[in-house]
Amino acid sequence: MTPLTSGVASDGASVAAFVDRVTARVTWIAAAQGAAAGLVLAALIMLVAVPAGSGSRDGALPFTLSHAFFPAAITVLCALTGASMQIARTTRTTSASAQLIERGAPSSRNVIFTANELARASADATPDASRVEALVCAEADRVVATLDLSALVPARRPLVALTIGVASVALVAARDSAPLRDVARVARSIAAPGVPRIDEIVVTVTPPSYANQAPTMVRNPSRVEALTGSRLSMRVLGRADSLRVETARGVQRVGRDAGRAFQVTLAAETDGFIALTPFDSAERDGLKRLVGLTVNPDHAPRVRITAPTRDLFVRDSAHVIDLAIESGDDLALESLRLRYTKVSGSGERFTFTDGEVPLALTRGSDRAWTARARWPLAPLGLSRGDMVVYRAVATDRRPGSVPQESDALIAEIVAIGGDAVAGFAIDPDQERYAVSQQMIVIKTERLIARRASMPPDSLTRASQELAAEQRKVRAEFVFMMGGELADEPDPDADMNDLNEEAEAEAEDDILAGRLENRGRMALMRAIRAMSRAATELTNVQLTSALALEKSAVTQLEMAFARTRILLRALSQRETLDETRRLTGQLADARSDRRAVPSAAIDPRQVALRRALADLADPGRGDRGSESRRATGSRPALSLLAESVLRIDPSDVTLQVVARQLSDASRAVSGNSRDNARALLDSAVVALADVARQTQPRAGSGGPSFTARLLRGAIVDRGKTRKSIRNGKRDRNRVPRR
Repeated sequence: MTPLTSGVASDGASVAAFVDRVTARVTWIAAAQGAAAGLVLAALIMLVAVPAGSGSRDGALPFTLSHAFFPAAITVLCALTGASMQIARTTRTTSASAQLIERGAPSSRNVIFTANELARASADATPDASRVEALVCAEADRVVATLDLSALVPARRPLVALTIGVASVALVAARDSAPLRDVARVARSIAAPGVPRIDEIVVTVTPPSYANQAPTMVRNPSRVEALTGSRLSMRVLGRADSLRVETARGVQRVGRDAGRAFQVTLAAETDGFIALTPFDSAERDGLKRLVGLTVNPDHAPRVRITAPTRDLFVRDSAHVIDLAIESGDDLALESLRLRYTKVSGSGERFTFTDGEVPLALTRGSDRAWTARARWPLAPLGLSRGDMVVYRAVATDRRPGSVPQESDALIAEIVAIGGDAVAGFAIDPDQERYAVSQQMIVIKTERLIARRASMPPDSLTRASQELAAEQRKVRAEFVFMMGGELADEPDPDADMNDLNEEAEAEAEDDILAGRLENRGRMALMRAIRAMSRAATELTNVQLTSALALEKSAVTQLEMAFARTRILLRALSQRETLDETRRLTGQLADARSDRRAVPSAAIDPRQVALRRALADLADPGRGDRGSESRRATGSRPALSLLAESVLRIDPSDVTLQVVARQLSDASRAVSGNSRDNARALLDSAVVALADVARQTQPRAGSGGPSFTARLLRGAIVDRGKTRKSIRNGKRDRNRVPRR
């Protein structure tokens, strides 16, 4: 037996501290082992419950916080559960730790366990006993000083297990990492020969800059949604040498880039589709991939005047209008203004003055603005009978967007003895004030002033629109005259077209003195000048048109002068000629037979029927097996999906049918016949429903003559049987005595 070392006495504090360190090391080693087991379990759960590419719908990239919450929660929960269970299973008392030290250092011969117990004892000891305890603790201190904690309680294996658990979770979480997977797929597709195919499609949608939206990335989508004007960048991986890209606007061929992938850039303009077909060097094609395209338009801003909500008729110009305006847009507003037009004068002596009212804007967000203003009418210098037409104008941030105007309201200074006319309605697509010949002159002058800064096509369009307005003004005066300038009307001709011969004859009558009224002569000359001005405006001859317009204004002023009397021709009532009644040859009377016009053929309905017939038997042209004819071949289903989407790319039901056909094509490629049949059945039902909705409804006629005869015979037979039964009952009845 090893004798106790005599020397300096010890109280055993160092031994107790060493035992505590061993206890703590054992605890965290147990936690590491449990966490490692929990991490491996979490990796298995994520591998089964969270399949690859499920970061978002249709494989959207990159992951967001909500998409990564489930894997992170599973990982933390499993790690904490495993660590807690392992710690609970591990004995963490100081006695157990002292025994562990004794097993690791057999030469101590239980002195460490004894010293630990003595150091932690709370009972008072006698002086002789205290001396013995001090000698035991001193010997334990000597033994503890020679021990290595890392060698006594090794942690290498738990740390390796924890590293393996962390690595397994990291590998499962990083299985959607694009670069390594893309390289592996490209290398695998190049090394393995076979039919060309597309392995992966990654679409990046970049909205226009004015929308202030972040780009989005989608992997292997069946449909892509984009804002009008967005740019679609497609990265296609697969085993092919070239790629055929077909859209509603055309077809293009794309080759591989330096990264052995196909890069396709398209512009999102209208609803449609993107068909991708891989080809190898021998021009053999593979399975076509179809991606639907939904383009969401940038809606025009909405603006309205919320106060006042009706026209105002005031007694003087000292009135102040309290204005309130609301405006909104689906993306972002650019400006909000209040414009007005001051109208002064009467007859053809109107003057128009445009202006703008300062507003106090409140921008609640980029999409919703409000504005208020106190608008005094006194600075406008309005007199009795004058009016102000005002409207709110809003624009959004889309380049080249057309300003949107609210409903126009008026504020009129009521003239003495004048009453406001109820029902002030204006075409919202036209200017917000009545169009007169004087206004045509003002518009022509404005167009001449802007002619130098306008493109040729814009100038031509503006001049032709002004010519249409000139014809409208001319038509009003022609109708007021009773239509004397019109010849026998042609049903196929435009009502605004001028009959030059009839007008020339009427002008000859005027010059010859047959029409004595001078007001009528002035009005005829004004109409003639308007006609010539419309012709010059159509030919974009603005200077000569302006001279003719002013001449028409002068003639109208003469026609409406107080010294002139304008007489309107009255049409004569047509009467029947009694002398022609019951005359003529009876043999000439015959029936009037007219050809029944054929019903118009709806091309959409024809296309739906053809697609439904092809879908009902997609493999009828296939000479393969019976199961292959039942589900159709891959090329037939791909072409059928494309033809369905071509009928109406914006129809939601047809989009679903096209996606089901594409999925059925991939199911056939994967030899999943049952899944392909289920998808085809669902597509047939949906397409038949769409075709039935486009069918013209037949009139609900009554029962046929044969059906009525049959129904009458049944009724008569029932009455006969009833009479027979009643007769038998009467014969069997015993008479009363």
